[in-house]
Amino acid sequence: MGKSLRDKIKELPIERQKKIEARAQELIAQELKRQKMKQEKYRMRKSGVFSSREVAVLRKIQEQVLV
Repeated sequence: MGKSLRDKIKELPIERQKKIEARAQELIAQELKRQKMKQEKYRMRKSGVFSSREVAVLRKIQEQVLV
């Protein structure tokens, strides 16, 4: 059977492992931020604070922030 991704990463030089870990943490943080914004948008839409059009505008702003 082949090696797991973790095993392959452990074979890499330490500096490369650190870069991979840093990038992974960055991607995780971005995903958590995206989920939080999506949840907040859902709450605003359900509470009636914003119309569906305003929520669409917020979605576009959110996409620009995450890029």
